[in-house]
Amino acid sequence: MTTYTFFNHAGGVGKTSATRDFGYELASRGHRVLLVDFDPQGNLTSFLGADKWGLNQEATLLAALLEDDPGAVQSRLPATIEVHGLSLYPATIDLAIAEAQLLAKIGRERRLSNILSHLPQTYDYVLIDSPPSLGTLTVNALVAADSVITPVATRFKAVDGLPGLTRMVNELQWVKPSLGFAAFLPTMYDQRNRHDTDVLEMIREQLAPLAPVLPPVRYRAADHNDASMSGQPVQVYKPGSEAARDMAQVVTAFLELRGQPA
Repeated sequence: MTTYTFFNHAGGVGKTSATRDFGYELASRGHRVLLVDFDPQGNLTSFLGADKWGLNQEATLLAALLEDDPGAVQSRLPATIEVHGLSLYPATIDLAIAEAQLLAKIGRERRLSNILSHLPQTYDYVLIDSPPSLGTLTVNALVAADSVITPVATRFKAVDGLPGLTRMVNELQWVKPSLGFAAFLPTMYDQRNRHDTDVLEMIREQLAPLAPVLPPVRYRAADHNDASMSGQPVQVYKPGSEAARDMAQVVTAFLELRGQPA
C-alpha cells in the first residue's frame, strides 16, 4: 500500500478535484484505491456524490483520531462509503473538532498514520485530501503519507507561495525523516494564456529539482465544475473529454515515473 497526500496550503488550486480524478483513474486501471477526505469542509465527499449533510460524525474518522487506546483504533473505524469504484472515508464539519482536541493528545501528529496501519482491508493506493491550511489535521495528513503530491495552479500567486509550502514539508522531516515530494501537478492551466504558459515554465524550472513535474491539467469550467456539482469524477461525468484525457496522461506519467505499469 502506498499513501499519497494531496497538499497545497493555498486554496482554489483544484486540489480536491485532482485527488478525486487521480483516484478514479487509478481505480479504472484495476487498482484498489481508498480516498480519505481529511478536510472538515468535506468537498471531496461532496465531489463524489456522498451527502455530507446527511452523515453524522460516526461516519468519519473522528472517533478513531481521538481514541486514547491505540489497540482500540480498529474497532472505532467506520465502514467506508463505496462510490464510483472507490472506497471513501468521508468528512463532515464535525471533523473540525479534532483540530482542537488533538493538541492535547499524545502522538497527535501520527494519529492518521496509526489509523491507516489498522485498515481492515488492503489497498494499492491511499490518497488523502488534506485541508488547505497548516493546522494539526494537515500535519497528520502529511505525516501519514509516503510522499506528497502538490497541485500548483499556473498562476504567479500560486508559485509565489511555494517556498512556504516546501519549508513546511521539510520541517516535518523532524517527525518523518522520509517525507518528501512525489510530484508537482500543474492545474488550472489555460494554454491560450501567455501568463499560464510562462508560469508553467517557471514551475518546471523551479520545482523539477525537488520532484518531477507532471503534465498540466487544463481548466475546463464546463467539465470540472459541473462534474463536481454532479458528484462524479470528470471521467464519469464526461468520458472522452479533454479533462478526462488530461488526467489519464497525468496518471500514466506518474506511474511511469514510479516504475510501475501504466
